[in-house]
Amino acid sequence: MENTTDRTGSGNHKIGHDTLVALTNGRFVDVENGCFFTPGTCVMIQGGTIAAVTAPGDEGRADARVAGETGIAKPDVTFDLQGKTVLPGLFNVHCHVQMVIPTVFADLKTLKARRRYHALQVEKNMAACLERGVTNIRDAFADDLRMNRRLKERIAAGDIPGPRIQQAVLVGPLGGYLTPELKGMKKVLLGLLGLGKIKYEAPHSGAIAFAPDADDRTVRDAVDRAIDERGAELIKVGESMEESLLNANPMTMAVHQLDAIADQARRRGVQSTIHSVSVDTFRRAVKAGFSSLAHMARDGDLTRDDIKACLGAGAVIDPTLSVGYDMSWKLKNDPFAEIPRMEAMYEFRNGTFADLAKQFWIPELRPFVVEGFQKANAGKYRMLGLIDLSKLLAHFSRMMHYGCLNTKRLYEKGASVACGNDGGIQACTPAMVSHELSCLGLCLNTPGERKTFDGAAALRTATINSARSMGLDDRFGSIQAGKKADLAVVEGNPFEDPAVIGKRVDALFMDGNLVIDKCGLNLVRI
Repeated sequence: MENTTDRTGSGNHKIGHDTLVALTNGRFVDVENGCFFTPGTCVMIQGGTIAAVTAPGDEGRADARVAGETGIAKPDVTFDLQGKTVLPGLFNVHCHVQMVIPTVFADLKTLKARRRYHALQVEKNMAACLERGVTNIRDAFADDLRMNRRLKERIAAGDIPGPRIQQAVLVGPLGGYLTPELKGMKKVLLGLLGLGKIKYEAPHSGAIAFAPDADDRTVRDAVDRAIDERGAELIKVGESMEESLLNANPMTMAVHQLDAIADQARRRGVQSTIHSVSVDTFRRAVKAGFSSLAHMARDGDLTRDDIKACLGAGAVIDPTLSVGYDMSWKLKNDPFAEIPRMEAMYEFRNGTFADLAKQFWIPELRPFVVEGFQKANAGKYRMLGLIDLSKLLAHFSRMMHYGCLNTKRLYEKGASVACGNDGGIQACTPAMVSHELSCLGLCLNTPGERKTFDGAAALRTATINSARSMGLDDRFGSIQAGKKADLAVVEGNPFEDPAVIGKRVDALFMDGNLVIDKCGLNLVRI
Protein backbone atom coordinates (compact mmCIF):
# COMPACT_ATOMS: atom_id res chain seq x y z
CA MET A 1 0.00 0.00 0.00
CA GLU A 2 1.30 3.44 -0.99
CA ASN A 3 1.17 6.51 1.24
CA THR A 4 0.48 9.78 -0.57
CA THR A 5 -0.15 13.38 0.38
CA ASP A 6 -3.79 14.02 1.18
CA ARG A 7 -5.42 16.79 -0.87
CA THR A 8 -7.33 17.84 2.22
CA GLY A 9 -4.19 18.44 4.24
CA SER A 10 -3.95 15.29 6.34
CA GLY A 11 -2.49 11.83 5.79
CA ASN A 12 -4.04 9.93 2.90
CA HIS A 13 -3.75 6.18 2.32
CA LYS A 14 -4.15 5.20 -1.32
CA ILE A 15 -5.26 1.59 -1.39
CA GLY A 16 -3.87 -0.73 -4.07
CA HIS A 17 -6.54 -2.14 -6.38
CA ASP A 18 -6.04 -5.75 -5.27
CA THR A 19 -5.52 -4.95 -1.59
CA LEU A 20 -8.17 -6.45 0.67
CA VAL A 21 -9.01 -3.97 3.43
CA ALA A 22 -11.01 -4.65 6.57
CA LEU A 23 -12.79 -1.88 8.49
CA THR A 24 -13.40 -2.97 12.07
CA ASN A 25 -14.66 -1.52 15.36
CA GLY A 26 -17.13 0.82 13.69
CA ARG A 27 -20.86 1.44 14.11
CA PHE A 28 -22.04 0.89 10.54
CA VAL A 29 -25.36 2.46 9.55
CA ASP A 30 -28.04 0.42 7.79
CA VAL A 31 -29.96 3.20 6.01
CA GLU A 32 -32.56 0.85 4.52
CA ASN A 33 -33.72 -0.46 7.92
CA GLY A 34 -33.02 2.64 9.99
CA CYS A 35 -30.61 1.05 12.48
CA PHE A 36 -27.00 0.08 13.05
CA PHE A 37 -25.65 -3.19 11.76
CA THR A 38 -24.99 -5.87 14.39
CA PRO A 39 -22.15 -4.91 16.77
CA GLY A 40 -18.92 -6.45 15.57
CA THR A 41 -19.79 -6.06 11.89
CA CYS A 42 -16.77 -5.80 9.60
CA VAL A 43 -16.78 -4.14 6.16
CA MET A 44 -14.34 -5.53 3.60
CA ILE A 45 -13.15 -3.37 0.70
CA GLN A 46 -11.36 -4.39 -2.47
CA GLY A 47 -10.90 -2.59 -5.79
CA GLY A 48 -12.76 0.48 -4.54
CA THR A 49 -15.87 -1.59 -3.83
CA ILE A 50 -17.46 -3.04 -0.70
CA ALA A 51 -16.57 -6.71 -1.06
CA ALA A 52 -18.50 -7.95 1.98
CA VAL A 53 -20.37 -6.83 5.08
CA THR A 54 -19.92 -9.49 7.75
CA ALA A 55 -21.19 -9.85 11.28
CA PRO A 56 -19.91 -12.24 13.98
CA GLY A 57 -20.95 -15.77 13.02
CA ASP A 58 -21.09 -15.03 9.28
CA GLU A 59 -18.01 -17.10 8.46
CA GLY A 60 -20.04 -19.91 6.92
CA ARG A 61 -22.37 -17.80 4.80
CA ALA A 62 -21.66 -17.81 1.09
CA ASP A 63 -22.82 -14.21 0.65
CA ALA A 64 -20.33 -13.11 3.32
CA ARG A 65 -17.28 -14.60 1.60
CA VAL A 66 -14.80 -12.37 -0.14
CA ALA A 67 -12.64 -15.01 -1.76
CA GLY A 68 -11.95 -18.72 -1.61
CA GLU A 69 -14.22 -21.71 -1.34
CA THR A 70 -14.81 -21.51 2.40
CA GLY A 71 -14.68 -18.89 5.10
CA ILE A 72 -13.70 -15.25 4.75
CA ALA A 73 -10.48 -14.20 3.08
CA LYS A 74 -7.79 -12.79 5.32
CA PRO A 75 -7.42 -9.00 4.85
CA ASP A 76 -4.14 -7.43 3.80
CA VAL A 77 -4.81 -4.27 5.82
CA THR A 78 -7.13 -3.45 8.71
CA PHE A 79 -8.37 -0.04 9.88
CA ASP A 80 -9.63 0.26 13.46
CA LEU A 81 -12.44 2.83 13.33
CA GLN A 82 -12.29 3.56 17.06
CA GLY A 83 -15.99 2.87 17.65
CA LYS A 84 -17.05 5.76 15.42
CA THR A 85 -20.20 5.88 13.29
CA VAL A 86 -19.91 5.04 9.58
CA LEU A 87 -22.38 6.47 7.03
CA PRO A 88 -22.58 5.85 3.29
CA GLY A 89 -21.34 8.80 1.23
CA LEU A 90 -23.92 11.60 1.12
CA PHE A 91 -25.59 13.25 -1.88
CA ASN A 92 -26.70 16.64 -3.11
CA VAL A 93 -29.02 15.94 -6.04
CA HIS A 94 -29.68 19.55 -7.04
CA CYS A 95 -27.07 22.29 -6.96
CA HIS A 96 -25.38 24.78 -9.29
CA VAL A 97 -21.63 24.44 -8.97
CA GLN A 98 -20.61 27.53 -10.95
CA MET A 99 -23.21 29.86 -9.47
CA VAL A 100 -21.59 31.88 -6.71
CA ILE A 101 -24.27 34.31 -5.54
CA PRO A 102 -23.65 35.69 -2.04
CA THR A 103 -26.97 37.53 -2.19
CA VAL A 104 -29.56 38.66 -4.73
CA PHE A 105 -29.83 41.91 -2.74
CA ALA A 106 -26.51 42.93 -4.21
CA ASP A 107 -24.81 46.21 -5.03
CA LEU A 108 -22.04 46.76 -7.58
CA LYS A 109 -19.37 46.07 -4.96
CA THR A 110 -20.92 42.69 -4.26
CA LEU A 111 -21.04 41.78 -7.95
CA LYS A 112 -17.42 42.81 -8.41
CA ALA A 113 -16.32 40.67 -5.46
CA ARG A 114 -18.34 37.72 -6.76
CA ARG A 115 -16.51 37.82 -10.09
CA ARG A 116 -13.11 38.26 -8.46
CA TYR A 117 -13.40 35.42 -5.98
CA HIS A 118 -15.62 33.06 -7.96
CA ALA A 119 -12.97 30.39 -8.56
CA LEU A 120 -11.75 30.45 -4.96
CA GLN A 121 -15.28 29.95 -3.60
CA VAL A 122 -15.98 27.09 -6.04
CA GLU A 123 -12.82 25.31 -4.90
CA LYS A 124 -13.81 25.78 -1.26
CA ASN A 125 -17.27 24.37 -2.03
CA MET A 126 -15.79 21.24 -3.60
CA ALA A 127 -13.41 20.62 -0.69
CA ALA A 128 -16.23 21.31 1.78
CA CYS A 129 -18.34 18.59 0.16
CA LEU A 130 -15.75 15.95 1.00
CA GLU A 131 -15.11 17.44 4.44
CA ARG A 132 -18.78 16.77 5.18
CA GLY A 133 -19.02 13.34 3.59
CA VAL A 134 -20.74 14.45 0.39
CA THR A 135 -19.25 12.31 -2.39
CA ASN A 136 -21.83 12.73 -5.19
CA ILE A 137 -23.49 15.93 -6.37
CA ARG A 138 -25.62 16.78 -9.39
CA ASP A 139 -25.21 20.09 -11.17
CA ALA A 140 -28.76 21.00 -12.22
CA PHE A 141 -27.77 23.74 -14.67
CA ALA A 142 -24.56 25.35 -15.87
CA ASP A 143 -24.61 28.20 -18.36
CA ASP A 144 -21.20 27.18 -19.75
CA LEU A 145 -20.37 23.48 -19.50
CA ARG A 146 -16.65 24.04 -20.02
CA MET A 147 -16.21 25.32 -16.48
CA ASN A 148 -17.55 22.16 -14.87
CA ARG A 149 -15.66 20.00 -17.36
CA ARG A 150 -12.40 21.62 -16.31
CA LEU A 151 -13.35 21.30 -12.64
CA LYS A 152 -14.09 17.59 -13.02
CA GLU A 153 -10.74 17.09 -14.78
CA ARG A 154 -8.90 18.83 -11.94
CA ILE A 155 -10.67 16.70 -9.32
CA ALA A 156 -9.98 13.50 -11.27
CA ALA A 157 -6.30 14.46 -11.63
CA GLY A 158 -5.99 15.09 -7.88
CA ASP A 159 -5.22 18.81 -8.27
CA ILE A 160 -8.06 19.71 -5.91
CA PRO A 161 -10.36 17.66 -3.66
CA GLY A 162 -13.98 17.27 -4.65
CA PRO A 163 -16.94 14.95 -5.16
CA ARG A 164 -18.13 13.25 -8.32
CA ILE A 165 -20.23 15.68 -10.35
CA GLN A 166 -23.15 14.48 -12.45
CA GLN A 167 -24.03 17.05 -15.13
CA ALA A 168 -27.52 18.08 -16.24
CA VAL A 169 -28.26 19.69 -19.60
CA LEU A 170 -31.45 21.67 -19.99
CA VAL A 171 -33.83 21.09 -22.91
CA GLY A 172 -36.70 23.49 -23.56
CA PRO A 173 -38.43 25.98 -25.84
CA LEU A 174 -36.92 29.33 -26.72
CA GLY A 175 -38.57 31.79 -24.36
CA GLY A 176 -38.91 29.22 -21.58
CA TYR A 177 -37.51 29.29 -18.07
CA LEU A 178 -33.68 29.15 -18.30
CA THR A 179 -33.93 29.50 -22.10
CA PRO A 180 -34.96 33.17 -22.44
CA GLU A 181 -34.25 35.17 -25.56
CA LEU A 182 -30.91 36.80 -24.77
CA LYS A 183 -31.38 40.43 -25.73
CA GLY A 184 -31.95 43.91 -24.32
CA MET A 185 -32.03 44.60 -20.59
CA LYS A 186 -32.58 40.92 -19.87
CA LYS A 187 -29.17 40.14 -21.32
CA VAL A 188 -27.63 42.95 -19.27
CA LEU A 189 -29.22 41.68 -16.04
CA LEU A 190 -28.18 38.11 -16.72
CA GLY A 191 -24.66 39.32 -17.40
CA LEU A 192 -24.50 40.89 -13.93
CA LEU A 193 -25.26 37.43 -12.51
CA GLY A 194 -22.63 35.80 -14.72
CA LEU A 195 -25.22 34.17 -17.00
CA GLY A 196 -26.57 34.53 -20.52
CA LYS A 197 -23.22 34.71 -22.31
CA ILE A 198 -23.41 31.45 -24.27
CA LYS A 199 -25.58 30.89 -27.34
CA TYR A 200 -27.77 27.82 -27.02
CA GLU A 201 -26.39 26.33 -30.25
CA ALA A 202 -22.82 26.36 -28.93
CA PRO A 203 -21.59 22.83 -28.08
CA HIS A 204 -20.57 23.99 -24.60
CA SER A 205 -23.91 25.61 -23.71
CA GLY A 206 -25.76 24.00 -20.82
CA ALA A 207 -29.10 24.47 -22.58
CA ILE A 208 -30.57 23.37 -25.90
CA ALA A 209 -33.51 25.44 -27.12
CA PHE A 210 -36.06 24.41 -29.73
CA ALA A 211 -38.92 26.32 -31.35
CA PRO A 212 -42.00 26.69 -29.10
CA ASP A 213 -44.10 24.74 -31.61
CA ALA A 214 -41.51 21.99 -32.17
CA ASP A 215 -42.82 18.53 -33.05
CA ASP A 216 -41.95 15.36 -31.12
CA ARG A 217 -39.08 14.36 -33.42
CA THR A 218 -37.39 17.73 -32.95
CA VAL A 219 -37.80 17.50 -29.19
CA ARG A 220 -36.38 13.97 -29.10
CA ASP A 221 -33.46 15.11 -31.24
CA ALA A 222 -32.78 17.84 -28.69
CA VAL A 223 -32.59 15.22 -25.93
CA ASP A 224 -30.18 13.14 -28.05
CA ARG A 225 -28.03 16.19 -28.70
CA ALA A 226 -27.92 16.97 -24.99
CA ILE A 227 -26.58 13.47 -24.32
CA ASP A 228 -24.35 12.90 -27.34
CA GLU A 229 -23.07 16.44 -27.95
CA ARG A 230 -23.11 17.97 -24.48
CA GLY A 231 -22.48 14.89 -22.33
CA ALA A 232 -25.74 15.15 -20.34
CA GLU A 233 -26.07 12.71 -17.45
CA LEU A 234 -29.47 14.20 -16.60
CA ILE A 235 -32.07 15.82 -18.83
CA LYS A 236 -33.68 18.84 -17.19
CA VAL A 237 -36.75 20.82 -18.11
CA GLY A 238 -36.90 24.36 -16.74
CA GLU A 239 -40.62 24.97 -16.79
CA SER A 240 -41.84 27.63 -14.42
CA MET A 241 -44.93 29.76 -13.91
CA GLU A 242 -43.29 32.31 -11.67
CA GLU A 243 -41.70 35.71 -12.04
CA SER A 244 -37.94 35.27 -12.10
CA LEU A 245 -34.72 37.15 -12.64
CA LEU A 246 -34.23 35.07 -15.77
CA ASN A 247 -37.62 35.44 -17.40
CA ALA A 248 -40.54 37.65 -16.40
CA ASN A 249 -43.11 35.64 -18.38
CA PRO A 250 -41.68 32.19 -19.10
CA MET A 251 -43.29 29.92 -21.66
CA THR A 252 -44.73 26.57 -20.61
CA MET A 253 -44.45 23.45 -22.73
CA ALA A 254 -47.03 21.44 -24.62
CA VAL A 255 -47.94 18.09 -23.06
CA HIS A 256 -46.65 16.15 -26.06
CA GLN A 257 -43.27 17.88 -25.71
CA LEU A 258 -42.97 16.93 -22.03
CA ASP A 259 -43.95 13.36 -22.92
CA ALA A 260 -41.31 13.23 -25.66
CA ILE A 261 -38.53 14.53 -23.37
CA ALA A 262 -39.25 12.12 -20.51
CA ASP A 263 -39.70 9.16 -22.84
CA GLN A 264 -36.54 9.85 -24.86
CA ALA A 265 -34.50 10.21 -21.66
CA ARG A 266 -35.82 6.82 -20.51
CA ARG A 267 -34.92 5.23 -23.85
CA ARG A 268 -31.41 6.59 -23.53
CA GLY A 269 -31.04 5.38 -19.94
CA VAL A 270 -30.77 8.90 -18.49
CA GLN A 271 -32.69 10.38 -15.57
CA SER A 272 -35.01 13.35 -16.14
CA THR A 273 -36.06 16.15 -13.82
CA ILE A 274 -38.24 19.23 -14.08
CA HIS A 275 -38.40 22.60 -12.34
CA SER A 276 -41.84 22.03 -10.84
CA VAL A 277 -43.20 24.95 -8.81
CA SER A 278 -46.85 24.88 -9.81
CA VAL A 279 -49.66 22.36 -9.37
CA ASP A 280 -50.19 22.31 -13.14
CA THR A 281 -46.55 21.47 -13.87
CA PHE A 282 -46.56 18.84 -11.12
CA ARG A 283 -49.54 17.08 -12.70
CA ARG A 284 -48.19 17.15 -16.24
CA ALA A 285 -44.69 16.08 -15.15
CA VAL A 286 -46.00 13.09 -13.17
CA LYS A 287 -48.15 12.04 -16.12
CA ALA A 288 -45.18 12.36 -18.49
CA GLY A 289 -43.07 10.15 -16.22
CA PHE A 290 -40.19 12.39 -15.13
CA SER A 291 -37.77 10.62 -12.80
CA SER A 292 -37.78 13.42 -10.24
CA LEU A 293 -39.57 16.68 -9.52
CA ALA A 294 -37.33 19.56 -8.45
CA HIS A 295 -38.66 22.09 -5.91
CA MET A 296 -42.33 21.94 -4.97
CA ALA A 297 -45.73 23.17 -6.16
CA ARG A 298 -46.31 26.43 -4.33
CA ASP A 299 -49.29 28.04 -6.04
CA GLY A 300 -52.00 25.81 -4.57
CA ASP A 301 -52.85 22.52 -2.87
CA LEU A 302 -52.03 19.13 -4.36
CA THR A 303 -55.06 16.85 -4.24
CA ARG A 304 -55.23 13.24 -3.08
CA ASP A 305 -55.32 12.20 -6.73
CA ASP A 306 -52.16 14.24 -7.43
CA ILE A 307 -50.34 12.51 -4.58
CA LYS A 308 -51.63 9.09 -5.59
CA ALA A 309 -50.44 9.66 -9.17
CA CYS A 310 -46.99 10.72 -7.96
CA LEU A 311 -46.63 7.64 -5.78
CA GLY A 312 -47.83 5.40 -8.60
CA ALA A 313 -45.33 6.90 -11.02
CA GLY A 314 -42.46 6.37 -8.57
CA ALA A 315 -41.22 9.94 -8.99
CA VAL A 316 -38.70 11.15 -6.42
CA ILE A 317 -39.31 14.63 -5.03
CA ASP A 318 -36.40 17.02 -4.48
CA PRO A 319 -38.05 19.84 -2.49
CA THR A 320 -34.90 22.07 -2.16
CA LEU A 321 -36.37 23.80 0.89
CA SER A 322 -33.12 25.69 1.46
CA VAL A 323 -34.39 28.07 -1.22
CA GLY A 324 -37.26 29.00 1.08
CA TYR A 325 -34.74 29.69 3.84
CA ASP A 326 -32.90 32.21 1.67
CA MET A 327 -35.81 33.71 -0.27
CA SER A 328 -38.91 33.71 1.98
CA TRP A 329 -39.41 37.14 3.53
CA LYS A 330 -42.33 39.16 4.87
CA LEU A 331 -43.83 41.43 2.21
CA LYS A 332 -46.26 44.30 2.61
CA ASN A 333 -49.88 43.21 2.07
CA ASP A 334 -48.78 39.62 1.46
CA PRO A 335 -51.32 37.07 2.80
CA PHE A 336 -48.53 34.74 3.96
CA ALA A 337 -46.42 37.32 5.78
CA GLU A 338 -47.68 36.47 9.27
CA ILE A 339 -48.43 32.76 9.03
CA PRO A 340 -46.85 30.54 11.73
CA ARG A 341 -44.46 28.90 9.27
CA MET A 342 -43.06 32.28 8.25
CA GLU A 343 -42.57 33.22 11.88
CA ALA A 344 -40.84 29.88 12.50
CA MET A 345 -38.57 30.48 9.52
CA TYR A 346 -37.52 33.91 10.81
CA GLU A 347 -36.70 32.43 14.22
CA PHE A 348 -34.77 29.53 12.67
CA ARG A 349 -32.91 31.77 10.24
CA ASN A 350 -31.92 34.35 12.83
CA GLY A 351 -30.43 31.58 14.94
CA THR A 352 -28.45 29.86 12.19
CA PHE A 353 -27.50 32.26 9.39
CA ALA A 354 -24.32 33.73 10.88
CA ASP A 355 -22.85 30.31 11.56
CA LEU A 356 -23.66 29.07 8.04
CA ALA A 357 -21.95 32.11 6.52
CA LYS A 358 -18.89 31.54 8.67
CA GLN A 359 -18.64 27.83 7.88
CA PHE A 360 -19.28 27.81 4.15
CA TRP A 361 -18.14 31.13 2.66
CA ILE A 362 -14.58 32.34 2.10
CA PRO A 363 -13.60 35.42 4.14
CA GLU A 364 -13.50 37.61 1.03
CA LEU A 365 -17.22 37.00 0.26
CA ARG A 366 -18.60 36.38 3.73
CA PRO A 367 -19.31 40.09 4.50
CA PHE A 368 -21.50 40.33 1.40
CA VAL A 369 -23.45 37.23 2.40
CA VAL A 370 -24.13 38.72 5.83
CA GLU A 371 -24.93 42.16 4.44
CA GLY A 372 -27.50 40.70 2.04
CA PHE A 373 -29.15 38.81 4.88
CA GLN A 374 -29.29 41.95 7.01
CA LYS A 375 -30.88 43.94 4.18
CA ALA A 376 -33.59 41.35 3.65
CA ASN A 377 -34.19 40.97 7.38
CA ALA A 378 -34.79 44.72 7.49
CA GLY A 379 -37.27 44.53 4.60
CA LYS A 380 -34.94 46.06 1.98
CA TYR A 381 -35.53 43.96 -1.12
CA ARG A 382 -33.64 45.75 -3.89
CA MET A 383 -30.86 44.75 -6.24
CA LEU A 384 -28.34 47.48 -7.09
CA GLY A 385 -30.51 49.78 -4.99
CA LEU A 386 -32.93 50.09 -7.94
CA ILE A 387 -34.55 46.78 -8.88
CA ASP A 388 -37.39 45.87 -6.52
CA LEU A 389 -37.41 42.08 -6.03
CA SER A 390 -40.71 41.95 -4.12
CA LYS A 391 -42.58 40.43 -7.08
CA LEU A 392 -40.02 37.61 -7.22
CA LEU A 393 -40.06 37.09 -3.45
CA ALA A 394 -43.84 36.72 -3.41
CA HIS A 395 -43.45 33.27 -4.95
CA PHE A 396 -41.31 32.17 -2.03
CA SER A 397 -43.64 33.45 0.68
CA ARG A 398 -46.21 31.11 -0.91
CA MET A 399 -43.63 28.37 -0.58
CA MET A 400 -43.84 28.73 3.20
CA HIS A 401 -47.51 27.80 2.96
CA TYR A 402 -48.31 25.67 -0.09
CA GLY A 403 -44.78 24.40 -0.70
CA CYS A 404 -44.31 23.12 2.85
CA LEU A 405 -47.83 21.67 3.09
CA ASN A 406 -47.51 19.85 -0.24
CA THR A 407 -44.11 18.46 0.71
CA LYS A 408 -45.52 17.27 4.04
CA ARG A 409 -48.52 15.61 2.38
CA LEU A 410 -46.35 13.77 -0.11
CA TYR A 411 -43.87 12.68 2.55
CA GLU A 412 -46.54 11.40 4.93
CA LYS A 413 -48.10 9.32 2.14
CA GLY A 414 -44.76 7.67 1.40
CA ALA A 415 -43.18 9.69 -1.39
CA SER A 416 -39.42 9.24 -1.77
CA VAL A 417 -37.72 12.50 -0.74
CA ALA A 418 -34.18 13.31 -1.92
CA CYS A 419 -31.65 15.83 -0.64
CA GLY A 420 -30.94 18.76 -2.94
CA ASN A 421 -30.49 22.33 -1.73
CA ASP A 422 -30.20 24.39 -4.94
CA GLY A 423 -26.70 25.26 -3.72
CA GLY A 424 -25.29 28.13 -5.74
CA ILE A 425 -28.49 30.11 -5.53
CA GLN A 426 -28.04 32.98 -3.12
CA ALA A 427 -26.14 32.23 0.07
CA CYS A 428 -26.41 28.45 -0.30
CA THR A 429 -23.50 26.20 -1.31
CA PRO A 430 -23.39 22.57 -2.58
CA ALA A 431 -21.85 21.31 0.68
CA MET A 432 -24.76 22.48 2.86
CA VAL A 433 -26.53 19.10 2.96
CA SER A 434 -27.05 19.20 6.72
CA HIS A 435 -28.78 22.55 6.29
CA GLU A 436 -31.25 21.12 3.77
CA LEU A 437 -32.07 18.30 6.17
CA SER A 438 -32.69 20.89 8.91
CA CYS A 439 -35.06 22.77 6.58
CA LEU A 440 -36.90 19.52 5.86
CA GLY A 441 -37.21 18.89 9.59
CA LEU A 442 -38.62 22.40 10.09
CA CYS A 443 -41.17 21.79 7.33
CA LEU A 444 -42.19 18.22 8.05
CA ASN A 445 -42.22 18.08 11.85
CA THR A 446 -45.03 19.67 13.84
CA PRO A 447 -43.96 21.26 17.16
CA GLY A 448 -45.23 19.32 20.14
CA GLU A 449 -45.87 16.15 18.12
CA ARG A 450 -43.77 13.08 17.42
CA LYS A 451 -41.19 13.80 14.74
CA THR A 452 -42.08 12.12 11.47
CA PHE A 453 -38.88 13.33 9.81
CA ASP A 454 -36.41 11.82 12.25
CA GLY A 455 -32.77 10.72 12.02
CA ALA A 456 -33.58 7.55 10.11
CA ALA A 457 -35.63 9.50 7.57
CA ALA A 458 -32.91 12.13 7.20
CA LEU A 459 -30.36 9.37 6.53
CA ARG A 460 -32.51 7.79 3.82
CA THR A 461 -33.06 11.21 2.27
CA ALA A 462 -29.36 12.07 2.02
CA THR A 463 -28.27 8.58 0.90
CA ILE A 464 -30.36 5.86 -0.75
CA ASN A 465 -33.27 8.09 -1.82
CA SER A 466 -30.88 10.59 -3.36
CA ALA A 467 -28.90 7.83 -5.05
CA ARG A 468 -32.19 6.67 -6.57
CA SER A 469 -32.98 10.20 -7.74
CA MET A 470 -29.63 10.27 -9.56
CA GLY A 471 -30.03 6.76 -10.96
CA LEU A 472 -27.07 5.54 -8.91
CA ASP A 473 -28.72 3.39 -6.24
CA ASP A 474 -27.21 0.22 -7.73
CA ARG A 475 -23.72 1.55 -6.90
CA PHE A 476 -24.14 4.05 -4.06
CA GLY A 477 -26.39 5.06 -1.19
CA SER A 478 -25.99 2.21 1.30
CA ILE A 479 -23.35 0.05 2.94
CA GLN A 480 -23.83 -3.08 0.92
CA ALA A 481 -21.62 -5.63 -0.85
CA GLY A 482 -21.09 -4.68 -4.48
CA LYS A 483 -21.49 -0.94 -3.94
CA LYS A 484 -18.77 1.70 -4.10
CA ALA A 485 -16.77 2.10 -0.90
CA ASP A 486 -17.75 5.69 -0.09
CA LEU A 487 -17.88 5.81 3.72
CA ALA A 488 -18.01 8.81 6.06
CA VAL A 489 -16.65 8.23 9.57
CA VAL A 490 -18.18 10.58 12.17
CA GLU A 491 -18.81 11.00 15.87
CA GLY A 492 -22.36 10.75 17.15
CA ASN A 493 -25.59 8.84 16.59
CA PRO A 494 -27.53 10.10 13.53
CA PHE A 495 -30.69 8.29 14.66
CA GLU A 496 -30.75 10.39 17.81
CA ASP A 497 -29.28 13.56 16.32
CA PRO A 498 -29.81 14.21 12.57
CA ALA A 499 -27.25 17.05 12.75
CA VAL A 500 -24.59 14.31 12.64
CA ILE A 501 -25.47 13.86 8.93
CA GLY A 502 -23.43 16.31 6.89
CA LYS A 503 -21.26 17.59 9.73
CA ARG A 504 -17.48 17.57 9.36
CA VAL A 505 -16.19 14.02 9.12
CA ASP A 506 -13.41 12.50 11.16
CA ALA A 507 -12.43 10.38 8.18
CA LEU A 508 -13.66 9.67 4.67
CA PHE A 509 -13.16 6.71 2.38
CA MET A 510 -13.95 7.39 -1.28
CA ASP A 511 -13.58 4.66 -3.88
CA GLY A 512 -12.03 2.67 -1.03
CA ASN A 513 -9.21 5.18 -0.48
CA LEU A 514 -8.82 7.02 2.81
CA VAL A 515 -8.92 10.61 1.49
CA ILE A 516 -9.53 12.35 4.84
CA ASP A 517 -8.18 11.26 8.20
CA LYS A 518 -8.60 13.83 10.96
CA CYS A 519 -8.63 11.32 13.79
CA GLY A 520 -5.55 9.21 13.12
CA LEU A 521 -7.23 5.92 12.28
CA ASN A 522 -5.20 2.97 13.46
CA LEU A 523 -3.76 1.14 10.47
CA VAL A 524 -2.72 -2.47 10.99
CA ARG A 525 -0.66 -4.08 8.22
CA ILE A 526 -1.05 -7.84 8.04
